[in-house]
Amino acid sequence: MDHWEPLLVSADRIAASFTDTRGGIGRTFFLDLDSGETVSVTPPAPTGRKAIAGPGQFLIGSQGYGAFTTGRFGRDGTETARWASHGAMLVDRNGNPSGPELENSLPSRSRFRRLTPDNTLMDGPALTGYYTSDPAMDCEGTTVFWRDGKLLTVDKDLAGHELFAMDDSRAVIGRVLLLNEGRVAFSLDNEVLVFRTPLGPLAEGPWPCGGGNLRGNPLSS
Repeated sequence: MDHWEPLLVSADRIAASFTDTRGGIGRTFFLDLDSGETVSVTPPAPTGRKAIAGPGQFLIGSQGYGAFTTGRFGRDGTETARWASHGAMLVDRNGNPSGPELENSLPSRSRFRRLTPDNTLMDGPALTGYYTSDPAMDCEGTTVFWRDGKLLTVDKDLAGHELFAMDDSRAVIGRVLLLNEGRVAFSLDNEVLVFRTPLGPLAEGPWPCGGGNLRGNPLSS
């Protein structure tokens, strides 16, 4: 293996994912936190985004070679749900995933999606462009992210709003930080942009922002 990803730890379970970057195929190993024993292993598949979905639960995405899915895996390592969508998913305090889809396709076919408990999708606004920041969710369930030169929000009712727009197609976009007093900050290449918005504090939940706040969104509490 010539690539590794950070461990995700939730309750007494660890999700350790490994990818062969030459082909983009990987597997996720679910381990017992106390003993280190392997509980379950996913089949080899194209790799995608991952998230903590709840105590001992994980979202594992797969994108590429025709795959475009996200699965939810429970504490025993078995898949409990699967959706025909893949993206930068956030998980709210009730365990509901949603976020902007990430598909290698132009023109864009991506939308903001909510993944429902019955394995279906709820459609939010269509998304133009290609490159997307890691999003963040505020305490009212509104998600904010940067895509196609626009600062966008999608509220809990899946209504989209454009807060700012400019002619900019830069590809190197940092994750969104949701700071105090509604400020939103992220990087574009070698610049840092900061906006004042009506958003509230960062949401509580297992995965409220890019990296699940593991890298330290400063105003998480």
